[in-house]
Amino acid sequence: MNNLYDVVIIGSGPGGYVSAIRSSQLGFRTALIEKNRKMGGTCLNVGCIPSKSLLESSKHFFLAKENYHSHGIFFDKLSFDFQKMMERKNRIIQNLNKGLEFLMKKNKIDIYKGIGSFETKNTLSVKDYSSLKEQKKIHFKFCIISTGSYPTPFPGINFNNKKNIFSSNDLLNIQKIPNKMIIIGGGIIGLEFGSIFSRLGSKITIVDSMDNILSNMDPSISQGMKNILGKHMDIKTSISISDIFYKKEKIYIIASYKNKPFTIEGDCCLISIGRNPYTKYLDLENIGIKKDDKGFIIVNDYFQTSVKNIYAIGDVIGGKMLAHKAEEEGLHVLEHISGKFRNTTLRLNNYLIPSVVYTYPEAASIGYTENEIIEKNIKYNIGIFPMKSLGRAQSIGCTDGFVKMITEKKTDEILGIHIIGDHAGDLIMEGAVAMSFYASSEDIYKICHPHPTLSEAFKEVSLLNFENRAIHM
Repeated sequence: MNNLYDVVIIGSGPGGYVSAIRSSQLGFRTALIEKNRKMGGTCLNVGCIPSKSLLESSKHFFLAKENYHSHGIFFDKLSFDFQKMMERKNRIIQNLNKGLEFLMKKNKIDIYKGIGSFETKNTLSVKDYSSLKEQKKIHFKFCIISTGSYPTPFPGINFNNKKNIFSSNDLLNIQKIPNKMIIIGGGIIGLEFGSIFSRLGSKITIVDSMDNILSNMDPSISQGMKNILGKHMDIKTSISISDIFYKKEKIYIIASYKNKPFTIEGDCCLISIGRNPYTKYLDLENIGIKKDDKGFIIVNDYFQTSVKNIYAIGDVIGGKMLAHKAEEEGLHVLEHISGKFRNTTLRLNNYLIPSVVYTYPEAASIGYTENEIIEKNIKYNIGIFPMKSLGRAQSIGCTDGFVKMITEKKTDEILGIHIIGDHAGDLIMEGAVAMSFYASSEDIYKICHPHPTLSEAFKEVSLLNFENRAIHM
């Protein structure tokens, strides 16, 4: 049977295409189903890659405007071309799309363009995305659902480009810089888009219902980032919103703080309050795959659904909605299917999945937050080392931030690391490696770190935890 596959993956985002490549490497006949014309999912086409491209472009302009004079670098006339920035972003996406197509061919993965709908636990109907007419039936031994998520609309308000009420997907294709932008949601997406447009001249107001921005991260990061980013954006927390409406080419937010009402006016509004699992058209009910009350697919420790030969990974199962989490889950699934266990439990340790905020400076976390440690009633030590004490941070010109290390009081095992600073997203990996091997702060202190680097902050903060002292503070 030509259309019988060992493994079929639905969705070609990071979790999907990584699963497909690994499946082929392990000798399985593999197929990938993608509803969109281009592969790569949200991350490549309307998420991680395009937003980071614009963050990088806007960062260069911001530094040239605000920082380069301290290096003795001056410009007669400094300006930017937003269209060129968008063209660069699109070019990067196109290059990576081509790279994915090459990898699929290289690994002999069959691609089906359309929607995958379950007919039985071993049969999928591939339908045309526009007409929903069946194109082909394919049969499989194992299936991995990696269909991702979509932006959550504000209750009672639909995204409407004509009325300048945008999702993050829409905002990536905006044609001009707005004078005033309102962002509802002070999470990673809201802060990153706020950073892009504030650097390019927009007046940004961020509105969040929580007591602080980045409410899922360590409180030191939440407060630290609010202090740093609040210099360039108006950040309002603990806000209740009762209405959003469009009138005379303006957006109005009716809100209140401690029961005191006020109105915010802007040219456009980004709604970034979360993402919903994308399970439309899968016909999960045909085979009895269970979802929770929020619509996320329920899986066990091996990412099996309630139908054991069908797995689910990434945003569609909830948890941290991160591309690298989906990739790691996909690799775990293939090891479970093939029997190639990387460890005795195969269980992915969610608390060892790093999170990164790509603002300037960046923020990054891994492990438990201080609040989680307190909730678990664990006795702990904390070390916090400021970036400004490092020669490398001063030479770069970014001295905001710190490295915070939380360790178990008796054993000295590292339980959490939280960073604000330049290249925090790269620095966090020292913590990830250390914590994966159950390292202590003393272990880190005894490793020679190069000077001058930002990584020295790890050595300094480990000595703070180990002996309550540091060399350079």
